[in-house]
Amino acid sequence: MANTLILGIILALAGGLANNTGVLLQKFAINKIPKEKREKGFYKKLFKSPSWVIGLILIMGASGALISLAQLYIGGALIPGLMAAGMIVLTIGAVKLLGEKLKLAEYIGIFLMIIGIVLIGLSALEITDEDMANLADTNFIIRLAIYSVVFLILWIASRQLGKRLEKGKTVFLALGAGFPFALANAWMQPFIFIFREFVNGNFTVLNLILFIVSIIIVAVINIVGIGHVQDAFKYGDASKVYPISQIPQQIAPVILFYGIYLKSSPQIYSIYLLLAGIIIILVAGFLLGRKQGQLETMGLEEDTESRMETTTEIKLTKMEDNIPK
Repeated sequence: MANTLILGIILALAGGLANNTGVLLQKFAINKIPKEKREKGFYKKLFKSPSWVIGLILIMGASGALISLAQLYIGGALIPGLMAAGMIVLTIGAVKLLGEKLKLAEYIGIFLMIIGIVLIGLSALEITDEDMANLADTNFIIRLAIYSVVFLILWIASRQLGKRLEKGKTVFLALGAGFPFALANAWMQPFIFIFREFVNGNFTVLNLILFIVSIIIVAVINIVGIGHVQDAFKYGDASKVYPISQIPQQIAPVILFYGIYLKSSPQIYSIYLLLAGIIIILVAGFLLGRKQGQLETMGLEEDTESRMETTTEIKLTKMEDNIPK
């Protein structure tokens, strides 16, 4: 049991490293595209970038395979927290490779985010194959469906706010980019379990329905989620966007463990570690979100000044043209 847990932890950490390295490469590719050219043909430009494609392979291929294996050993509750340890690599890379500038409050925010994630990981919220017996329980399916619908609504709402607002755009886009992965993570373990049941020759109508639903959610929503992360990267720094997107991904497993699977705390101290971890993550998200909002405000002011200067130059040119020579 201990060896299985350690192997699952190592796989999840490796998956997080691959994922964050992929994210870093994708943001590197986006930064090469001038801001004024990031709207028209944006994704076409990305697919022409070798670094972005390599990043996609790392996220969908290497990280996806490692996380799928980790799901077999420790389930979906611990994985998001362990994966997020790769943010250390992302932060260093954002400063060294992307040239992003971080101030003390932002370093504190990222450090707090990592601490909060570690605390949630130490709570040992493990979901095993034995818990998959819940798939035959109608009430469990209803709870999972409600969870999925709520997260889908929050995802759409966050994204729409991000698209419509000017101030706070990146914060909402980053939050919205976290919900699809939280949703996919909830369905990953049922998908793997049912797939193994099919391999073993155990077919039921319910399993077939759940398999179709889970493969759509895991495959399609993950791909769409990656696209939404790119949208957030258009406007914000990777060192701020990615940690903010972790907020729903880190809180979701707690809901999954206690609210969907209805499991009890594995240790007496688990609930205290969870609460402390969630509070710290929210504080870290506030620090990073606040800074990103300030950057957006500065950007809007610069755009306004630029437009005013351009308008003034045009008016002066017209006045000069009207002066008799």
